[in-house]
Amino acid sequence: MPATTGNPQEPFLPLRALQQLKPYHWSAGLVIRGMAELRIADHLAAGPRSAAALACLIDAHAPSLARFLRVCELHELIAPAGEDLWKLTDAGELLRSDVPSLRGFSIAVNAPGMTRPWELVADVVRTGRPATRAAWGMDHWEYYAAHPAEARSYAEACASLSVEAAEALVASYDFTGVRRIVDVGGAPGTVLARLLDEVPDAQGVLIDLDWAVPLAGETFESRRQTRRVELAAGDFLSAVPAGGDLYLLKNILCDLDDDAAARLLTNCAKAAPPDGRLLLLDWEYTEHSSHVHANDVEFMVLTGGRARTQDEYEGLLSAAGFHRCRRLPLVGHERAPIALIESVRA
Repeated sequence: MPATTGNPQEPFLPLRALQQLKPYHWSAGLVIRGMAELRIADHLAAGPRSAAALACLIDAHAPSLARFLRVCELHELIAPAGEDLWKLTDAGELLRSDVPSLRGFSIAVNAPGMTRPWELVADVVRTGRPATRAAWGMDHWEYYAAHPAEARSYAEACASLSVEAAEALVASYDFTGVRRIVDVGGAPGTVLARLLDEVPDAQGVLIDLDWAVPLAGETFESRRQTRRVELAAGDFLSAVPAGGDLYLLKNILCDLDDDAAARLLTNCAKAAPPDGRLLLLDWEYTEHSSHVHANDVEFMVLTGGRARTQDEYEGLLSAAGFHRCRRLPLVGHERAPIALIESVRA
């Protein structure tokens, strides 16, 4: 029975209404972030521990930790394993730092840089302007430059999501003959590093903002690719490195409004040689509701960007000086709302 049926003769039942609307669910992400930052999953990976033992390991206030673990249980991140013992669940395993996981992602999307602007979502809807500058006095990317710890978590989030994207790209696109790949906004370098593994004769160029380039450098150093990559710190809305025979834009246009997206694509067209290729991988806005619609509002709130339809992507590319646009299937994700589009410099 719903909390209210619209019948004025029936009483409003607020406790039942709370279960129906769940307006307090905003805190779930913050609980996940707290567990990730405390590295509780790392310390439970070897087996169950008590709250007291965990408190010693993470240097926490034991009574407060015991209370916090109860809400972690509520969100099914941990489970009881005996008297005053806790164990990881499958969901909690995703917060470990010593295996591929969503730890960095969970911290980044629930950190102040992303959550504070969401407090102004109603203003964003009213005005059509992103909220980050109103919340912080700076734009989204300037915020990360000023908050390096959050920037690193954001980079970890991008890396964790990019691993799967890189494998899908390798399976979906023929990189034969490519000699110079320019990855535009490509930090932390996960995708470009995988492409360089796939195309051993190619050289890479990665352009991104000053604060992001060192994070990409760590990726290439760890994979012993530094001699094959040129790192360019700069604003791709001003210019991009010239001479690439393939320009890669992965999830870049979604963070840009139409004017900025047009400017970036024009810069790529100016930098590319005739018949140079541009490969676009980005979220696709469709008529069917999906997580992309949630992402789209996030872009609206944080950066002023937007997800676009295939026709909108192709329109931007054509206006910037690219032609012969063709949609490619993304292997393993053929039915996902993701656009993979190749175009050629006219």
